[in-house]
Amino acid sequence: MIPSHRFRVVVFCRWALVAFVLFGAFGSPAFSWADSDPPAVEADKSDSVPKDLQALRAIETKFKKVAAESIKSVVGIEIRDTRGRSSRGSGVIVSRDGLILTAGHVAKRPGTKATFTMPDGKTYKGVSLGIHSSADAGMMKITDKGKWPCVKLAPKDETRVGDWCVAIGHPLGYKAGRPPVVRMGRVLRVEARAVQTDCPLIVGDSGGPLFNLDGKVIGINSRIGSPMSMNYHVPIDIFHDHWDRLKKGEVWVDATARDARPVKAVFREVVADASKCVVQIRCHKKNVVLGTIVGPDGWILTKASELKSGVVVRLPDGRDLEARTIGVNPRFDLAMLKVDAMDLPKISWSLKDPEVGQWVVAAGIDKDPLAIGVISLPRRPIPAAQGSLGVTIAETEKGVTIIQVLPKSPAAKAGLQKNDVITHLQDKRVKDQKALTAVIKKLQAGMEIKLTVKRGEETLEKTATLGKLVTPATQKRDSLNEMGVGVSRRHDNFPLVLQHDSVLRPVDCGGPLVTLDGKAVGVNVARGGRTETYCVPSNALIVLMYDLMSGRLRPETEKEPGDEDKAKAKPEPEAEPKPEAKPAPKAEPKPEAKPAPEAEPKPEAKPAPEAEPKPEAKPAPEAKPKPEAKPAPEAKPKPEAEPAPKAEPKPEAQPVPKAEPKPEAQPVPKAEPKPEAQPAPKAEPKPEAEPAKKAAEAKEPEKKESEKQPAKEEEPKIKAAEEKKPAAEGKADDSSEAPEADKPATNESPGHVLRPTRVGEPHSI
Repeated sequence: MIPSHRFRVVVFCRWALVAFVLFGAFGSPAFSWADSDPPAVEADKSDSVPKDLQALRAIETKFKKVAAESIKSVVGIEIRDTRGRSSRGSGVIVSRDGLILTAGHVAKRPGTKATFTMPDGKTYKGVSLGIHSSADAGMMKITDKGKWPCVKLAPKDETRVGDWCVAIGHPLGYKAGRPPVVRMGRVLRVEARAVQTDCPLIVGDSGGPLFNLDGKVIGINSRIGSPMSMNYHVPIDIFHDHWDRLKKGEVWVDATARDARPVKAVFREVVADASKCVVQIRCHKKNVVLGTIVGPDGWILTKASELKSGVVVRLPDGRDLEARTIGVNPRFDLAMLKVDAMDLPKISWSLKDPEVGQWVVAAGIDKDPLAIGVISLPRRPIPAAQGSLGVTIAETEKGVTIIQVLPKSPAAKAGLQKNDVITHLQDKRVKDQKALTAVIKKLQAGMEIKLTVKRGEETLEKTATLGKLVTPATQKRDSLNEMGVGVSRRHDNFPLVLQHDSVLRPVDCGGPLVTLDGKAVGVNVARGGRTETYCVPSNALIVLMYDLMSGRLRPETEKEPGDEDKAKAKPEPEAEPKPEAKPAPKAEPKPEAKPAPEAEPKPEAKPAPEAEPKPEAKPAPEAKPKPEAKPAPEAKPKPEAEPAPKAEPKPEAQPVPKAEPKPEAQPVPKAEPKPEAQPAPKAEPKPEAEPAKKAAEAKEPEKKESEKQPAKEEEPKIKAAEEKKPAAEGKADDSSEAPEADKPATNESPGHVLRPTRVGEPHSI
């Protein structure tokens, strides 16, 4: 038994503990909930939750007063760049001498000239002052003389979650006759760098003020998100903390950013040697790209696709020298330039690929690096964008028919029209719509294709350069990748690159990428997207540079002035054995086989035209594809298929075995009837070689063969020849098909509604 007095003490202590937990602990700051609604006491102080209609009217009165008094100080801002393009935003006057607070991205950069539009439509000149880039805080000033209406700033640390607020600005930019637009909301979150509200904002409101119900500025409109509740403002505390720096016209970012100047300064030693080998490439007095010195006697490597006429290189010592383009490698988008200079610095290469996660630094022309990052992936190819012809096709009774040609598409530029029937692609017969679509999907943007189309009774040949496939998915992807610093014009279709996440502007490509030991592991060749920059590895560059320096890859525009270049250009036609490689006529043993009977086959070769009345039965046109196929790749499989049977009859000098190759189906049985002289005459009428039976027997077997073989044997031969065509035709087809196989076919375009007369589903290619 517990004594009664002890029991009373224990019960008292327990109740005291409960009271402490309920009223003490939950009421202390240590147990406050960041994401919950503020306590009722604070809500009453901020008028965040009106209790009745009278409270609502009181808040409304404050809103009206703030709007009437504050709107006079809100201005529209317009800034024009050197190209005449304008950007618009909002701002608020905070001093009688014309100081204006706005967003950092509206102010652009110190010294930028601007035009301010007052609510009454009058305009005044001004200029940008300082910018705190990390916080998106900016300050500007009206330079015209006058005393300006202004508003007061709220003290630091006064904004609370749940406070009512008023946002004012010029949505979508200033519009004549429309005063600044007022919106209401509540403070949803307060952080050191941002105040979040549900005041609805849009483009053009950036830089406008956010007021509390006392009419004091508590923030500056900065950015928005997709939900209506994601509207962010620069806290007024940031302007209080950095007022003097903003007024002096300074620009800075916080040291916490990886590309902030204090962080970059640590890497100066890393890029000290590499930055001496970086040059500025200029075209028509504009900076277009960087270059890397790869030879002390004036050899400079750079990005080819950014070059134009009149290339000038600005060396590290400040000299501007005209440059000649000695070689261009389109696959890697590299160009080798040559300037008249000696004793230039040499860059130190590392031939070992850096590992994933290893730090890399992009060197520029200044002592500080351009950007820092890490290797994101092992070396890999970057596929080209999928090509598009810009037509909609459907299977009809006539064949693969064009039912729509998009305006300004590659097809429209090539002269293709609606109702054209596509019969051949790259000189290959188009089997059906499915086959044509599959081939086009594998082709890359920028490739040139040859089309044969039938327009009525006319057959036409058209050449088109494929464009880039555009779908809603690709448009969304491209818009996301272009956010930030943008992407290079040529940023895909590379055989081999290293990918890193350094934030490099497209105009800063062409310089070296180094590791922390200061050695270059490659040259930056493209800004590929918001998260990636591409670099050609140094171990691949070494091989490429020798070819680029040799002059063999010199562009045509550079070949004309030099005699040596013209001499070098001559071997190229000599190296074209393609006209000589037409052994198809030479490989025609059939006319050669007829001279073997000496005098007899010669008159027999002439009756062959006598046998040309076959146009009446129309097998002759069917037989003509054979000579047409011989100059094409189809003739090549025939000599490859039966070199032995043709070689064996020559030493025997018998015309009968020479006429046997036409069956082409059983070389072994043909070798057996060679000693047999009697069955051989039976096979003679088929090759049309014997004159004794040419009048009667030749016509019937020829008709049978011309009717049966083209139908049964010709199509398999054509298919077999088409399968072997890349190997037989040479490197031209290999180079176009090899990368295509690696490229995935994605982003299919939707088809169009089919008319009743068509027999196949339409598809866009």
